[in-house]
Amino acid sequence: MMVSEKSLELNVGAELLALLRGPWRMPKAYLRGLTQREESQEGADFFAQLTPVTRIFAFQFKAPQGRQEGGPYRFTIKRRQHEKLAALAGGSAGNVFYVLPYYVSPYKLQRDVPNLLDDTWFLPVGSMRGTSSFGKYQTKTMSCTRGKASINPAYVLRAAEELEPGDGIPVGQFAEWYAHLHAQSDTAINLGGGKDPWLVRGLRVAIVQPTGEQKTARRGSGLRAAPRSGRVPPARSERRI
Repeated sequence: MMVSEKSLELNVGAELLALLRGPWRMPKAYLRGLTQREESQEGADFFAQLTPVTRIFAFQFKAPQGRQEGGPYRFTIKRRQHEKLAALAGGSAGNVFYVLPYYVSPYKLQRDVPNLLDDTWFLPVGSMRGTSSFGKYQTKTMSCTRGKASINPAYVLRAAEELEPGDGIPVGQFAEWYAHLHAQSDTAINLGGGKDPWLVRGLRVAIVQPTGEQKTARRGSGLRAAPRSGRVPPARSERRI
C-alpha cells in the first residue's frame, strides 16, 4: 500500500506551514491550493484583491514513484509545468520550490509524524537551468538521494532547516502569472485544447501579509534573501541520519 499524493500534501504541508510561521517569522502565513476547476480569472481576482504588501511563496509538491522505500526516490516533472514555475521564480532561488517527500509507505509516514520535514527535500526552481534538461521530451524523471537530485545536470537539494527565504513574489505579479497560467500552448492546441491538469496539480502557495512586528523581526533575525543564481553548486555535506 502506498501513501497517497494528497496525504503527503496535507501532512507535509502542515509542517511546512509551521516552518513559515516559526523559523521564517511569518506568523500570518497560510496555504492556499490551486485547482484545475477554478477559472484563471477567478483565481487571479482573488489574489488581485489582496493588499499590495502581500507576498507569495510557491511550493510544488511531488509524490515519489514506485512502491518501495529506500533510495533513490524518483519524481516526475513536466516540461510545461516547469516552464510556468520557472517564469514565476524569475531566477530567485528563495520563492518557488519543488517539495520532494521521501515517503512511499504508510508505515514510514506514521513512524516519522510529526517530523516529516526531516526526510523531505526542497529544490529551488530558480536555481535550475530552464528546460534544457528535458531535451525533446515532455516529461523527465529526477532520481533523488539525500541532498542530491540527478536530472542532467545534478542539483543540490536543501533540507528544511537550510532553506533561506527570498523576499516573496509581489501579489500583483503573482495575480498576473495566475491569470495567464492556462494559456494554451501549441501542444495543447494540437491535442484539442483544454486545461492541463498538471499545471496546478500539487501546487500550494503561501500567502504572507507582513505585519509591522514581522518586518522588524526579519530585519533583526539574520535571515537572508536567497541569492539570484543559476545552477546550485554540485556538492555539499549531507545531513546526519
